[in-house]
Amino acid sequence: MAEQQKLPPLVTALRAAAGENAASFHFPGHNRGRAAPPSLTKLIGQRPFIHDLPELPELDNLFAPEGPILEAQKQAAELFGASETWFLVGGTTCGIQAAIMATCNPGDTLILPRNSHMSAISAMVLSGVIPKYISPDYDCDWDIATAVSPSEASSK
Repeated sequence: MAEQQKLPPLVTALRAAAGENAASFHFPGHNRGRAAPPSLTKLIGQRPFIHDLPELPELDNLFAPEGPILEAQKQAAELFGASETWFLVGGTTCGIQAAIMATCNPGDTLILPRNSHMSAISAMVLSGVIPKYISPDYDCDWDIATAVSPSEASSK
């Protein structure tokens, strides 16, 4: 019989915390799916919300990790071939703003697709960056914008 692969540290901690079935008085207020938006629970059910937990003491601290978050960051860094990896504490917005503000100076030009995340705009305002918008390709079959073509990017 094949040996079962060890679960990642955060998955293990989340599984243990969700398994306690304790009363939930914290954010997000989904209350293990019972208070999640009905439109969403009709689509995916209540089960995904069982593990929708905030920073509880048993799940570690994103700002000063010492337990499963620290171990998960170390494993992620190794996987990415990086010396260190930090998990975002403010979601996509935080990551995009940090990336732009850490790499651009006031007056720099940033080439980005017209359909970029809204946080890119606020990051450019905060850092004094000048946008140069390009248009992504469009997939008519799926009715969505897709990637920026190399020719579009190189023409700027």
